[in-house]
Amino acid sequence: MSDQHLKPPSAVRSSSLQHRSSSSSHGHRSSSSHAASSSASSTPRAPLSIHPSSVVADTAVLQGIYQIAIGAGSVIHPRARLYSFEGPLVIGDGCIIGEKCVIGSPPPSSGPPMSPTSPTSPSSEGGGVATRLSSSVTIAPLATVLPGAYVRSSAVIDSLATVNRNAVVGAHSKVCSGCEVSQNGRIDDWTVVWGSGVGFGQRRRKRVVGTVTTSSISKGDVPDGRVVEDARLLVLHKEKEALVKLIGMSAGGSRKR
Repeated sequence: MSDQHLKPPSAVRSSSLQHRSSSSSHGHRSSSSHAASSSASSTPRAPLSIHPSSVVADTAVLQGIYQIAIGAGSVIHPRARLYSFEGPLVIGDGCIIGEKCVIGSPPPSSGPPMSPTSPTSPSSEGGGVATRLSSSVTIAPLATVLPGAYVRSSAVIDSLATVNRNAVVGAHSKVCSGCEVSQNGRIDDWTVVWGSGVGFGQRRRKRVVGTVTTSSISKGDVPDGRVVEDARLLVLHKEKEALVKLIGMSAGGSRKR
């Protein structure tokens, strides 16, 4: 066997191969980095109007092309998702938005994403279908409120409940866990909705709201709905104060501006 077949490759050839390998690796990293940055920037962050006294967790998602407004003293839990792609989102004072709940609707998976500067997108300052939560509203974890819905003051949307498009939930009402308010549906003030699903699988009960005297309470009568609701709101206020401290002091929580 000839000795020339046992010789190692020349230094010039080795350095050339190393250069090609380094260039290929660098190009792959660059393309991966570019793809990641393009994916991260494809979904626009919504214009925000957040009161200084509100607390929004760092892991909460606030995306869209219309404004998202959050009132004084409201608390947005970690991993809550707020979307304003179809219209502005208004959250009143003293609201609690639970973990992993969804308010609004995410962007469609197909087609190019819209942005406030796109000629085909609506203006971020007006138009669209507004989604509104009045003061002291509680949205429990994993609940869903779709675009155009209006949840009035001191209402409670329980875990896994759904308020569909353009529905109205009255003041001091409660939609219990797993229930669904139909599209364009209306829940009157001081109403409790329970059961399962939507329509005939659900039941509604009007809370008793009237005048309660001291003598009737001393006799053991059931307090009227307004007394119970006032007590609930007092407890809710205390709970909100604790949540503000908890989320504000945690490593993953801060106010978003």
